[in-house]
Amino acid sequence: MTVHEFLHAHLLCPEQLDAQAALGQLLEAMGQGLRGQGNIPMLPSYLPADIPLPKNTACRVLDAGGTNLRSGRAVFDSQGYCRIENLTKIPMPGTEGPLDLESFYDALAKQAGNKEPKVGFCFSFNVEMEADLDGKLIAWCKEVQVPEAVGRYVGASLKEAIGPGCEGVHVLNDSVAAMLGAATPEQQVRVGMILGTGVNVCYEERCEEIPKLPISLPGKRMIISTEVGEFDGFPKNPFDLAHFAATEDPNLAHAEKQCAGGYLGGLICRVWQGAAAEGILEDSFRTADLTLPQISDLLAGLPTPIPHSPEAVAIAEALIRRAATMAAVLCAGPVIRCTAPGETANIAMEGSQYTKLHGFRTGFTRALTDLLKPKNIDFTIIQTDNACLKGAALAAFAEPM
Repeated sequence: MTVHEFLHAHLLCPEQLDAQAALGQLLEAMGQGLRGQGNIPMLPSYLPADIPLPKNTACRVLDAGGTNLRSGRAVFDSQGYCRIENLTKIPMPGTEGPLDLESFYDALAKQAGNKEPKVGFCFSFNVEMEADLDGKLIAWCKEVQVPEAVGRYVGASLKEAIGPGCEGVHVLNDSVAAMLGAATPEQQVRVGMILGTGVNVCYEERCEEIPKLPISLPGKRMIISTEVGEFDGFPKNPFDLAHFAATEDPNLAHAEKQCAGGYLGGLICRVWQGAAAEGILEDSFRTADLTLPQISDLLAGLPTPIPHSPEAVAIAEALIRRAATMAAVLCAGPVIRCTAPGETANIAMEGSQYTKLHGFRTGFTRALTDLLKPKNIDFTIIQTDNACLKGAALAAFAEPM
């Protein structure tokens, strides 16, 4: 059996994914989510995309992701341009073992400090936001283990842990933060995408198109955090199902687990192991256990802990193209929702999977082009240093809608 025959037999070939059909399912599911139905949350951020730029002021910012917790001081100059000072990074609390609620928020508060009264908190997890720019954690993903935090208000919990001197904590999702952080007076940004440990996309939606909103905001536009990692419309094969079963929450975030960086390395290794069991790869791949950066090095021809194998490279390349196509579908849905035919969508992109994974960017760009071309929509990818922290800083000064 050849590598192609193996991939085809197990529904792993990128060409076996009908991207346009998946996009149609995604758009339908997004519409359901705006009505409060289906499995894609489509979470209102209660933030507009055109927040006035603060001037001559500062705040504290946190960026809690699936791997790291970053923090710093955001300073706005007299023109409203933002810079990040005293940037620090530690492992995300709860990823190195279970934590109770108090220990978790104490760890966050230690990073936030109490020298600035306003805090912007980029929180890369599924949160149900409310109009006061705080929200309840719906569920963890990315293997964070703080079960007591679910169902509690994120901003209020952090404010309490910081103590006196904290006026308030404004919470927003990572994709929303990336979108806000990339905007300038010279360019409008309508879509933000995270492609790192996890995947998420946000976009600007007319409030009249959000039936589930508990308040009436006629004539206004709001950023929606889609949480498209919960999409369940991509074809699944036995390797996918075994991969889901090995995660903390097997029934959640299937699209994310099929294409995001926090899971893709494990999936590739699982397929390598299966290929070795079927005689496609040599026996040393039966116990293959590489990280995604190591797999990227292998594809780039750099030294890795496993021997170079053209067949293993071909399998990894196919799975990365498949992941890139899935990620493009997840991006195309929000772009279509907020971009008219003939227009160009500026997409703020953040995440190491897009910037560092060998072959991913090319596959993603090609697939997104193919998906948007029938709609006569073009796009530009925008990358900004510390976009999520800068977006969190802007949100710290936002007024509720």
